[in-house]
Amino acid sequence: MKSINLAYRLKMKKRFTFVAILFFSLTCFAQNKDADAVFEKIIKEYTLNRDGSITYHYFKQLKLQSRLSFNRLYGETFIVYDPQFQELKINESYTIKADSTRVRTPENAFNEVLPHSAAHSAAYNHLREMVVTHTALEVGATIVLDYTITTHQGYWPALMGNEVIRESSPVTKMEVIVNVPVDVDLQYKMFNLRTAPEIIVKGNEKIFTWKFAGLPAAPHERFRGACLPGTPRLLFSTAKNMEAVKEWMAQQLQRKGSPANDLLQLARKTKDESQDEIKVMRALQRFVVDDIGTLGVSLAEAGFRARRPELVWQSNAGTAFEKSVLLTTLLNLADIQAVTVLAAPGKFFDPAVGDLFLFQDVLVYATTKSNGDFLLSATHTDNQGLQYREAGKVLIPLKRTQGELNAIKLKAVENKIAMEAGLTFDDSLHLSGTANLMLTYAANPFFKLAENPASIKKMLTGNLVCKKEGSVKVLNSNPAKSEVTVRIGSADTPEQEAGFYTFILPEFVSGFTNFHIAYLESEREDPFVLPYPVSEKYEFTLEIPEGYRFENLKVKETIKHKSGSATISILPKGNRMEIVRTLDLNQKIISVSDYADFREVANTWLNKNYRKVVFTKNKTGNAPGKDEKDSRGGGKDKGKDSEKRSR
Repeated sequence: MKSINLAYRLKMKKRFTFVAILFFSLTCFAQNKDADAVFEKIIKEYTLNRDGSITYHYFKQLKLQSRLSFNRLYGETFIVYDPQFQELKINESYTIKADSTRVRTPENAFNEVLPHSAAHSAAYNHLREMVVTHTALEVGATIVLDYTITTHQGYWPALMGNEVIRESSPVTKMEVIVNVPVDVDLQYKMFNLRTAPEIIVKGNEKIFTWKFAGLPAAPHERFRGACLPGTPRLLFSTAKNMEAVKEWMAQQLQRKGSPANDLLQLARKTKDESQDEIKVMRALQRFVVDDIGTLGVSLAEAGFRARRPELVWQSNAGTAFEKSVLLTTLLNLADIQAVTVLAAPGKFFDPAVGDLFLFQDVLVYATTKSNGDFLLSATHTDNQGLQYREAGKVLIPLKRTQGELNAIKLKAVENKIAMEAGLTFDDSLHLSGTANLMLTYAANPFFKLAENPASIKKMLTGNLVCKKEGSVKVLNSNPAKSEVTVRIGSADTPEQEAGFYTFILPEFVSGFTNFHIAYLESEREDPFVLPYPVSEKYEFTLEIPEGYRFENLKVKETIKHKSGSATISILPKGNRMEIVRTLDLNQKIISVSDYADFREVANTWLNKNYRKVVFTKNKTGNAPGKDEKDSRGGGKDKGKDSEKRSR
C-alpha cells in the first residue's frame, strides 16, 4: 500500500511540474509575442584571476520583432572602458537573418569614440566608447554579441558587481556567473527574488551561477525611484566587507601638504564677508555648483577616484565626486567641519558586501556650530539640507578610520505644511488677508529664509503675497521648523467667464505640488516612489462682498487608506466660506498592492473642483433672499454672520 501511495504521489508531482512549466511557457510566450525585441539569452560572467586582474565576459542573443527595435532601440551597442587600465576584446559579433543566414559584423562597424559623459573634459579624454553598429537588421533577425573586458590589478579594490536582474525588453534566459579562486570568499546578496546560486568547485576555482528565466521587460513608468526598489538586484564582492572598500577609497583621497593658496584665499575671503555660518556655507556651495563645471563621468568610469581639489580648481571642471571633495576642502578651510560621503539606498545596503557599484551619489556632510548637520550637493543647490528628503539612505564618510565604517543612516521625519489663511475680496474684488505658515524638515525652505525671507513669496502659488516691503515676517526658523506670517494682497481680480468669478486656492510649492504629478495611470507594475513623504493641511476662511454669492456646493469627503489619506471640506455660508484641505502621505514607497488606494487619495487631492472657489454677482445687485440662502446651506446664520462682520 505504501509503495502504491508513493507511486501515486510521484505521478501527481510530475503532472503538477508539467502543468507549471506549460503555464510558465505560455505566459512567457504571451508576454514576448508583443514585445519589440526579446533577449533570448544573456550571460554576464565575472572572473577574479590569480594575478589580481578581473575579467568581465558579456554575451547577448537578441531577437528583433519590430522595426522600432532596430531603428531606435537596439541598432547599436555602446561599451565604455578605460584603455589605460582595461582591455576590450570583441569575441564575436554577427546577425542571424530571418532566413537563418549569418552575417558577420564588418570591421568598419566597430568605431571608438569619446563617451558623451567625458565631453569637454581634458582630464578624461582618454576614456573610450566602442560603438558596435549591428548590420543586416530586419524583423525576425537575431543579434549576437560577445565581448570581454579585462581590468588590470589594483584598478578596483576587489571584484564587485551590482546587477539589476531586468532589461528593457523581456529576457528568456539570463545567467550571472562569478568565478573566484578556491581560497577567496565571495560575499553576495540577492534582493526581491528568492534565487540562490549554484556553487561548484572546479580545479582551483569556485563557480557561483545564478540562473533566471522568463524575466519581464522593465516597465516604462514614472516614479520608479532612482534605486528601483522593486526590481530584482544581485550584489557581490570579494572584499572582506564594506569597510574595506571604503578604506581603499579614502586612501585614494589621502594627500600630503597644505592646500593651494587659491583655495585658502577663497575660503578666508568668504568667511570674512559674513560671520553667519549658513551664509558662508551656502556661498561656498554656490561657488562650486555655479562656477565649477560638472563632468558627467560616473564613479565607476573614473575608477572610483578623484583628482586633487587644486587640479579641479585649475581645470574649472570636475566630476560630482571631485566637486564634492573640493566643496569639502573649502568648508574645512572656512572652519566648517565637513566630510565627503557616499550615499547608498538603505534597502540594498549590507555592510558585509563591499560593493562600490551600489553608491549612486557623492555628497558633502557638513556640521555647523549653530544649526547642526547638513547634507549638501556639489552639483546643485537646494532650499534645505538634503538629509530630510533623502531619509532611508545610508551615508559612508570617506575618511581613514581603520576598522570602522561609521555609516550614517538617515532617519525618516515628518515633513509638514500647515497653512491658516483669512482672505477677503473687497467691493472691487481685490484680495487681501493674512496667512500663517508652519513648515517642517523637507518642506521647510530653511536656506531660502536664512538668506532672504522675501523669497518665500514665490513659493506660494498664485502670486498672492503682497509685494510691499515687510509683507513677510519670520517668527521662527531653524532646520527642523519654520513659522512665517505673510500678508496677502493682489490687485488682480479673479478670472471671470460668463459672469462666473473663479479663484484658485493657493498651495505651498515644497509639498505635493513639488512632485509634479498631474495624472496617475490606472495600473502599476512597479512600486510608486515619492520624492519624500509629506503631510499638508490648508485652512481657509474666504469672504466675498455683499451682492455676490458662492456657487460651490457643500463638500465633505474623506479618503483614508494604508498608503495615505485626503480630506476635503467646503462649507459655504452666505458670503463666507470655510475650506479645509488635508493630505497625508506617510510612505515614500507605495507597493503595487497599495497603488490603487494611493491613486484614489492622490486623485481626490488633485481634483481641480476642490481647489476652485466660484462665485457670481446677484442679478438684483442685492444679497439673495432667505430662501435662496437656505438652499445653499447658509441662510439660517445670516444674522450671526452680519453681526460678526459689524464687530
